[in-house]
Amino acid sequence: MIASRALAVLAAASFVAAFALATLFPPMSTLAQLVARDDPHALAALHDALVAHSSAWVWDTLAVPLLTRPSWLLPVCIGILAAGGATTIASRAGVARSHRRRS
Repeated sequence: MIASRALAVLAAASFVAAFALATLFPPMSTLAQLVARDDPHALAALHDALVAHSSAWVWDTLAVPLLTRPSWLLPVCIGILAAGGATTIASRAGVARSHRRRS
């Protein structure tokens, strides 16, 4: 029950963040542009950290496609996954109880 509520809060916060990113910045600005706007050296540091602590395919296959998508898309995806998880956890069947009377 606590996990369901936590995932629901995460979903709501993610949708609010996505809406804020879509309205405050140009709608098609990429995540890389927003990160570079905040810290110009952050992308180079992220690249160096990923290549140093994992393999180069992590940068090429995972990080670059995420960085080239619109900035609001990542929070929406996190929100959808969290909402689905909250719904799944909340809809679990409870412990089956016997309806027979015991004497």
